Amino acid sequence: MALLKRKKKMNRKTIILIFCILSNFCFGQTNYYVAATGNNTNSGSLASPWKTIQYGLNQLPANGILNVFPGTYLEKITITKSNITLKNYSATLPVIDATGITTQDAILAITNKNNITIDGIELQNNIQNTAQGILVEGSGDNIIIKNCKIHDIHFSSNVNAAVNENVNAQGIIVFGTNGTTAITNLKIQNNELYNCRLGYSEGIAVNGNVNGFEVSNNNVHNLTNIGIDIIGHEGTCPTPANDQARNGLVKNNIAHDCIAAYSTSGGIYVDGGKNITVENNTSYHNGYGIEVGCEKIGQTTDGIIIRNNVFYDNQICALAMGGFDYPSGSGKVINSSFKNNTCYFNDYSNSGNGELYLSYSENSSIENNIFYTRTQNIVAYAELTQPSLNFNYNTFFCQAGTTKLIADWNGTQYTGFASFLSGTKTNSNSIFANPQLTNAAITNPDFHLLTTSPSKNAGNPAYIAANTETDYYNELRIEGGRIDCGADEFGTNLGLGIDKMEVSKFNIYPNPATNFITIDAEIKVDKYQIFSINGQKLMEGSEINKINISGLNSGLYFIKFEIDNKSYVSKIIKR
Repeated sequence: MALLKRKKKMNRKTIILIFCILSNFCFGQTNYYVAATGNNTNSGSLASPWKTIQYGLNQLPANGILNVFPGTYLEKITITKSNITLKNYSATLPVIDATGITTQDAILAITNKNNITIDGIELQNNIQNTAQGILVEGSGDNIIIKNCKIHDIHFSSNVNAAVNENVNAQGIIVFGTNGTTAITNLKIQNNELYNCRLGYSEGIAVNGNVNGFEVSNNNVHNLTNIGIDIIGHEGTCPTPANDQARNGLVKNNIAHDCIAAYSTSGGIYVDGGKNITVENNTSYHNGYGIEVGCEKIGQTTDGIIIRNNVFYDNQICALAMGGFDYPSGSGKVINSSFKNNTCYFNDYSNSGNGELYLSYSENSSIENNIFYTRTQNIVAYAELTQPSLNFNYNTFFCQAGTTKLIADWNGTQYTGFASFLSGTKTNSNSIFANPQLTNAAITNPDFHLLTTSPSKNAGNPAYIAANTETDYYNELRIEGGRIDCGADEFGTNLGLGIDKMEVSKFNIYPNPATNFITIDAEIKVDKYQIFSINGQKLMEGSEINKINISGLNSGLYFIKFEIDNKSYVSKIIKR
């Protein structure tokens, strides 16, 4: 009898479970659809899509996903609720075209929303003063803009229109305008932005009360002003203490051909930001490769780390750093560093700045870099002063030879490497030598160091790489016990990263992980080794089914597998 009752209870539970599953299937739909051939009287299903994106967004429930079929949609849209996703349905991106529509500045506007993902949308043809591709403003958390293509955002239809501070256009602009609540967990990833006339504004900008963000893997090019800009102290946020984009990462971006006719524009610019890491980027054919400045009088740009980047063939110089008119006309840059960058053949306009233009900064560091000058032989132009500047352990080179290197330093010109060192009292541990790049042709450079490069092991021997730091090519940052000069670390014996692995035959999960990782491999793995970011071997073994990593500190590690005398490498993250 008791057995029969237990069976009845199990049957009732089973019925309830089936009902819940069916209810979720019938009433919990999260995917909805829009097609240019649809109709807004439809249900929004795959077979019966809506016609306009805005209508579809307005109908979405919480956690709804609006899938947009390929086609052109003539509209501007506003995200009206939190917790939704707008994405492409297929590999062909849908196009939102704003031609002739002036109902709002932005093609796509997000204001005071949380948990928003914009994925795989093309936005084009917004032509008006203060035009914007994507606007994020107010406050918000977990906003992701990825895999989008944005172009032809212009402040005027007249290509010859006069430019002044009152004319502006922006590709992606983030304004943290709330005085107390920041925009947090912002990610702008893997987008392409191009062919925009921006006036006095920027391609991608993060401005005001934004705390915690990532701008990564974007390609910004052919713009008439700055490519990527991280901004503070402009009055965007009404609370001055919070009016600063901060705690951000700018990584793996490509910026090129961002040239303004009316001022010098950087491929990347940090103006008033705080605690920003700029790493593993490529910046060429811009005004500056990168600028770190502070335009607002009485303010500071603080804690900017620029590392493992490549800056080449820029108009004025690789790096411009400091308050350009401190103290009467600008703020100042403090506590910032420029390390392990390769600066090659910059100042193509013969401006006299060479590779470095330094204005007023305090307590900053320039070390472990390669400075390879153009034929004018100018390495640096420094004005104002740079109190407590650590300038050392760099590789300098000009093709004319050691006696021809030129530096203009705080009013005195020094000719010759020895004269530069003795006159400036800097770089006592630096070298003058050809760094021996793999391909020094300006049209298709390869910044890997050759095996005979004197830049190997020429960096600061006390340098310790950060937990998540890799070189420019995403390999170990320190190899052989001492860091190299420049963006590349020679001799990394762990291969070229995940793209060298037969990805289909390996699965590492979870990744990131806290205690254990599991390796699911279709082929036999003879041995594994785990290395720190500095190249130190920490673990090894042959049992790969479940590897205990609980003893590792939080950070980035490399795991190397040996299979038939070949090595394959991946990255793992320990939480």
